[in-house]
Amino acid sequence: MSRPQAVTAYTLSVVIPLYNEEESLPLLVTALFEVLNDQPDFCELILVNDGSRDRTLAIATDLAAREPRIRVVSHPHNRGLGAAIRTGLESATGTLILYTDADLPFDFKLIPQLLAAASTHQLVMGSRLNRGEGARRWVLTKGYNLLCWLLLGVRVRDINFACKIMPRAAVAGGRLQAEGSFIDAEIVLECRRQGLALVEFPLTYYPRTLGQSTLSRPSVIFGIVREAALYISRTAASAGQGQLPVHHLWRYGSSVLSVFAALALVLALQIFPGFSPLMLFLPAVLLVSWRFGRGPGLLAALLALFVSNYLLEPPIFALSFSWQSLLYLAVLLPATLLGVQVRARTHKYNQFVQPAVEAE
Repeated sequence: MSRPQAVTAYTLSVVIPLYNEEESLPLLVTALFEVLNDQPDFCELILVNDGSRDRTLAIATDLAAREPRIRVVSHPHNRGLGAAIRTGLESATGTLILYTDADLPFDFKLIPQLLAAASTHQLVMGSRLNRGEGARRWVLTKGYNLLCWLLLGVRVRDINFACKIMPRAAVAGGRLQAEGSFIDAEIVLECRRQGLALVEFPLTYYPRTLGQSTLSRPSVIFGIVREAALYISRTAASAGQGQLPVHHLWRYGSSVLSVFAALALVLALQIFPGFSPLMLFLPAVLLVSWRFGRGPGLLAALLALFVSNYLLEPPIFALSFSWQSLLYLAVLLPATLLGVQVRARTHKYNQFVQPAVEAE
């Protein structure tokens, strides 16, 4: 297979979602135009105000009045990151579209190098060389990337990093529906479904210093889980290249259902002294691993660890890396391997012993 050729003639649209970014917006526009102002292929910067409650819309409107290449699109109320990005992508007119965040997550001086790697046949996506965001966000990010691999079959280093360059044709052919933070994964999945190559470009990540991130809020996390489930359901129900089969949905969906069934029992039985949630999460992980294999079993183990840490251990709705969490990890991961081994031995028995019994 020949390597996709870089785009030699293109126009560039830059899309940036905004929600309460009055502090970051002037710095963002200055930094972007320092790099792209003299580029003849740069045609527009689309600022999508997602129902901001501060002066973001007023500042964006003022900037647009002074620079004809700035366009402002506004939602009357806050709809979510995914809705803002979709609005910007649908409004873009460039051959290539760069989407990034308002908090300057990487050095914009590298944009020309990103564009040099761009092609109409691939999605160029930034990936963080460093973390710089604390242990909690690191665990959430790594866990999310792992879940996207196990559930959706897409294996990339940093699926949620806000730096992606895509051809506008892929946006037109995509079926983006996410309203929240699942949008990054949905962009990757829809580009892959259309046959685009996924190219990762390592970048140094700069943590947010202005404004406030909402990505680790419980409502955002559960919103991602809900939208991922909806995407899997839509994909499994439709036919076409790259679609997930129904049995894939059933295998991984069963692991999620098993863990949450165990969670419901845990909440009901916590009234008994000395009761440990591990007493129910462990059988759930063993059962899933034995019945559905390594991938669903690993998902169940990690989900059980997350649920216990995030919902059961104080402080609630926060990740606290306690000794109990390490104990869970030390028990659940070997349980996954044990379940897989029992599954393999059971399969081997059924394959070689049962036919002989039936022959007798």
